[in-house]
Amino acid sequence: MQQNDFFETKEFQMLHPLKQKIIMELATNNTNKSIEAIVPKIMTINKELNKRNLSFTKAESKLMINILTKDMSPAEKQKIEMIMSMI
Repeated sequence: MQQNDFFETKEFQMLHPLKQKIIMELATNNTNKSIEAIVPKIMTINKELNKRNLSFTKAESKLMINILTKDMSPAEKQKIEMIMSMI
């Protein structure tokens, strides 16, 4: 699935506009970046959302991870999923 295809899904369209913006920026600015570079950004985003009394649901987090890891190897995907489950 192409990156733009994710933005056309029903799940993405139903997100809060701020969450859509965040995911789009992450996907655009973090393609082909390492796990070590992406995880701190996600943690910072979660803190910013918490300040606004917002948070990503499990489904929203999964959508975001799918977008960010679309070009990663299966081993890298597994590693980031494990890290994200601890956050």
